[in-house]
Amino acid sequence: MSELDVMPARWEAVREQQMVFRAVTMIAGVVVGLAFFFGFGNVWTLALRLGVSGWVAPLVAPAVDLSVLALLLAIRYLALCGAPAAVLRPARRLLLLTSFLTLALNVTEPLVVGAYGRAAFDAVGPLLLIGWAEVGPCLLQAIRG
Repeated sequence: MSELDVMPARWEAVREQQMVFRAVTMIAGVVVGLAFFFGFGNVWTLALRLGVSGWVAPLVAPAVDLSVLALLLAIRYLALCGAPAAVLRPARRLLLLTSFLTLALNVTEPLVVGAYGRAAFDAVGPLLLIGWAEVGPCLLQAIRG
């Protein structure tokens, strides 16, 4: 087989790798965005129930969710640059903490009123965040090769 025959196959493999990488990144971004909007109302409702000022209540969820987003982006970048696990570890720990904080904020209000089914439903978004936080960096590194 000549070198000219091998080149198109390599280009096709690289193109496919880039397409999968972009698709996974985009889908993870959509999941994070949906979790953000999903949790916004839950946390606002909880804050109002706890007597937090109406001006402050809508600020809590975005602060936590934007922390999650910033950490996901930073970890993604570092993972793609080949950063060792020791460099990623502190950011991943903080990401897990903020993800669990998001989970707690989302399920507390339904648990307080005894709506266990709703609490389970409200846990879906934060649990997806936790899953992507744990799997995402390694998955992207593996796809990138």
